[in-house]
Amino acid sequence: MSVDETRTFKSRKTKDLAWRKWQLKQLWWMIEDNEKEIMAAMEQDLNRSNMESLITDLAGARKDILTHLDHIDQWTADEPLGNSYVARKLGLARIRKEPLGVVLIIGAWNFPLLLVLQPLIAAITAGCCAILKPSELTPACMNLLKSLVSAYLDNSAIELVCGGVAEMTQLLEFRFNHIFFTGSATVGRIIGASAARHLTPATLELGGQSPAIVCKSADLDLAAKCIAFSKFLNAGQICLSVNHVFVDPSVYYEFSRRLKYWFLQFLNGQETIDTAIVNSQHFDRLANLLRNTKGIIACGGRGDLESRRMEPTVVLDVDMDDILLREEIFGPICPVLKSDYRSAYNVINQYVSNGYILLQNTNSGGVTVNEVILHAGFPNAPFGGVGGSGHGYYHDFYMIYVLPSQYTATINTKACD
Repeated sequence: MSVDETRTFKSRKTKDLAWRKWQLKQLWWMIEDNEKEIMAAMEQDLNRSNMESLITDLAGARKDILTHLDHIDQWTADEPLGNSYVARKLGLARIRKEPLGVVLIIGAWNFPLLLVLQPLIAAITAGCCAILKPSELTPACMNLLKSLVSAYLDNSAIELVCGGVAEMTQLLEFRFNHIFFTGSATVGRIIGASAARHLTPATLELGGQSPAIVCKSADLDLAAKCIAFSKFLNAGQICLSVNHVFVDPSVYYEFSRRLKYWFLQFLNGQETIDTAIVNSQHFDRLANLLRNTKGIIACGGRGDLESRRMEPTVVLDVDMDDILLREEIFGPICPVLKSDYRSAYNVINQYVSNGYILLQNTNSGGVTVNEVILHAGFPNAPFGGVGGSGHGYYHDFYMIYVLPSQYTATINTKACD
C-alpha cells in the first residue's frame, strides 16, 4: 500500500507534468465513460435521483478537472522573489514547489464520488501519490470506484482501499505526507490524533451546526423557500444544510406557516423525500431525535425504516437545550426557535446592511446573506470550517497550496563579481 506509493514517489515519476496531465485526463474519461454506472451506484446506495447526482458529484468533479488542467502550469511553477535588495545582490531567488509525497484521502458517504475525487485531483496536480479510502457506508459506490481507479489510473501511484474501521485503523498506522478527511467531528478527532503521532498535516472538513437567522425585515416567503430547499438537498445530509432556524419573535408564526407550505410544495404530492437516509443506524438516530424532542412537530415526523425514507419535518417551539440542538442533525428535520440570537451562517433579511453587521460579528467557515449554501459555490474561493468544524480548505488552488513542499532557493550568480 503506502510502501508501493512511496517507492513510486521516490522514482520522481509523478513530478513529470506530462504524467500529471495524463492522469487528470484519465479521470475525466473515467467519469465520462461510466456516468450511467456511477449514477446507478449512487441510486443504489442513497436512492438519489440521477439529476441530483449529476449536479452535485459528477458536474463538480468534471469542473475541477478542467480547472486544474487549465492552471496546472501556473500553479506548479516556481515563483520569482521579485526585485528585493537581496534578490538583486544574489542574482537569482525563487520559491520552489516540490511534490510533498503520499497523500491519504478519506471520503464521505453523502457525496461519495466528489469528496474522493476533489482531493485526488489536487494531489495529482501537485505531483503526489495518493491512497483513497471511500466510505464503506456507500458500498456500491466504493466497489465501483475501486474497479474504475484500477482500470483508468496509474496504480503504482494511486490506489483505492475498500473496507471499514479495521482497514482505516491499519491505514492510519502508515506515515503519510498529508491527510484529507471529510466526515464527522467524532471521526475527525481520531484522524487528527493519528496524524499528530506522525506530525502529518491534515485538512479536516467536518460537520457543524449551521444555523439560519430570519430577521423581522426578511422576505419570509424567500426565507422559507431557501431553508426548505436546503433540507431537501440530499435529504439534509450535507454539512451546508440549515441545521436550525432562529426567527425574530414578531414574524415567528408567519415564517413557520410559510416553511410548512414550502416543505409540502417541494414534496410535490409525495409523502417522503426521494433520497434515502444512508443506513438504518442513521435513520434510527433521526427517529430518536423526533421521539425525544420537547418541541411541537408541526408537519412531517414519520418515516419508513425499510426504505430509509423520511418525511421532511418542521419542529416548532424548540428551546436551546432541546435534544435537536445537541449535535448536527444531518437529516430532513428543521427546528425553529424564537430568538434574536446574533450568530449566523445563513442570514435572511431585507436590508443588506444588517448582513454586513453580522459578517463583522460572527466567526464561521462561511456566511450567505439572503440565500443559503451559495458561499460554497465559488470554486476559486476557500471552503472549510473553523473550530469544531475542522481546519484547512477545499477548492482548487487552496488545496494545491498545501500539497507542494514550498521552499526558498537562492543562487548567488554574482559570487565572482
